[in-house]
Amino acid sequence: MSEEKRNRITAAVTVNVILLIFILVAVLIYQFVVIVQKNNLRNQYIGDIKSYEQKIEQTEDDLEYLQSYEGLLDYAMQQGYDFGK
Repeated sequence: MSEEKRNRITAAVTVNVILLIFILVAVLIYQFVVIVQKNNLRNQYIGDIKSYEQKIEQTEDDLEYLQSYEGLLDYAMQQGYDFGK
């Protein structure tokens, strides 16, 4: 094998290794970006779930109050019902 042929093979292998490393780094960066986006979306969904759970709890408390005797009286008075006349 001649020196020139060996240099060509070495150059080709070097170029291929550099291209492979570049492609792998690009894929790695893309994966990191996707992971960060998914984690942000997950955290947003967790926040939304907590918010909805609080709203449900508040609504259930309001419903229990409105179904109670005092709640019904308050609602009747707000609607203008007069018990004295």
